[in-house]
Amino acid sequence: MNNTQKKIAIGVGIISVLLIMFVIAMNIQIKSDKILKHTYINDINIGSLTQKEAIEKLKQKYTTKNVDLTYTDKKWLIKDESFDFDYDIDSTVKKAYDANRKSTFLKNIENTAKANLGSKNYVKMDMQYNEKKLEKEIKKIAKDINVDVKNATIAIDNSQVIVNDGESGLSVNVKESIKNIIRALEKGKHSEELIVTKVEPSIKKEQLQDVDTLLGSYSTKFDSSVSGRSTNIKIATSRTSDVLLMPGDTFSYNEHTGMRTLENGYKNAPVIVQGVVQEGVGGGVCQVSSTLYNSVLYSGLELVDIKNHSIPSTYVPKGRDATVTDGGIDFVFKNNLKYPVYIKNYVSGNIITCQIYGSSKDNQNIEISTNIDGVSVAPIKKVDDATLEKGKEKELESGRNGYTVSTYRIYTDQNGKVIKKEKVATSYYPKKQGVIAVGTMEAEKPKPEVPPTTKPEVPPTEPEKPEVVPPPTEPENPSTPPTQPSVPPQENQPVEESAVAQ
Repeated sequence: MNNTQKKIAIGVGIISVLLIMFVIAMNIQIKSDKILKHTYINDINIGSLTQKEAIEKLKQKYTTKNVDLTYTDKKWLIKDESFDFDYDIDSTVKKAYDANRKSTFLKNIENTAKANLGSKNYVKMDMQYNEKKLEKEIKKIAKDINVDVKNATIAIDNSQVIVNDGESGLSVNVKESIKNIIRALEKGKHSEELIVTKVEPSIKKEQLQDVDTLLGSYSTKFDSSVSGRSTNIKIATSRTSDVLLMPGDTFSYNEHTGMRTLENGYKNAPVIVQGVVQEGVGGGVCQVSSTLYNSVLYSGLELVDIKNHSIPSTYVPKGRDATVTDGGIDFVFKNNLKYPVYIKNYVSGNIITCQIYGSSKDNQNIEISTNIDGVSVAPIKKVDDATLEKGKEKELESGRNGYTVSTYRIYTDQNGKVIKKEKVATSYYPKKQGVIAVGTMEAEKPKPEVPPTTKPEVPPTEPEKPEVVPPPTEPENPSTPPTQPSVPPQENQPVEESAVAQ
């Protein structure tokens, strides 16, 4: 072995010895009860302390647990118990103690060596809290800060369009505020400013400046004497009014009217259920939807969902009605125009009027026409009726013809020339069978006439003859001359009525 080799061998040996000594020294530190040097909990150095010493030191710092929140000149206090907050100092110190003990042997040696050379080891403070409860507390405070944003609006005054400017709002960013609060508490800070953002109106005045004309309008009459139906019509008309649709927005009739229930203010009135008119809550709302449907047709808006009644309506022509039901059939249309549209509905007396305002740049000359494509004659069913005299008939149920109707929207230019004709709907009204009772009862036969009974004639009796009185005898006085005796009347000699009567 030459000198060079000897020197190399000696060097390797020295290094090995030093390395072994280094490992032994590091391992002694690891086996000790002291926390790794230069270990910090936020700004508190707990390195080279025992776990017990570190806990006592941290308790001096982490005593306050309430949180002070601020925004501008306002302040709020959130108590620790309101969101179950507490510092877990024991767990934090244990985590710091394990920094050079829970990894692999070589990694533990490496971490210890770095700490000895001045490398700082930061450990995050463990905490316990209920984030849901903290969010609830922040939302309570937000009520004192939040300001509702106000979009620009439209109002109609004597058919004139008035555009009102919007207003900016304020809103507490709850999620980001919570993140900041937690970060502050981890550092031992107990005050934080809430994050509040300014909210600009989504619809500004300049976006509505082009709404300047009436695109479409339609009116229908109703019987105002039917109280429940009148109430329902007024509610539905009001709830579907004053609605602004930006380009691309859709309108759902059912969303605006809400469920037709007594709790929502609707009343009982006649409604059509499976083709039969009967009493139900919300009767009359379909007249409003049908009236609005016609104004939509004239405005040129896109129809998304439309369905006709099962019975032709009396207030609009066939093919121009729109039925709706709770949780089922809806009337939906879309603003497919370039500019916003504004829906204005109202009731005046017994007349419903639905109007759609928009930009004169979107105004079109539109006519609506319908065509009855087919008529299905109502069948008649005849049933025997033993209570009805034979040969006689009585209508039990009136029949109704069925119809298939096509609805068209016709676009014309200023000279009345047709530019485009589009089919917008096909309506089918099913026929209804009529029922007629036919008499089967036989008529009663006439009874023979019985002649009236008469009493037998009694022959008249002859009048009794007057008794003939014998003449008086001659008196015994001879000096008085004798009178002539009365001579009885001869046979067939007339006798005076008065003598007989006597």
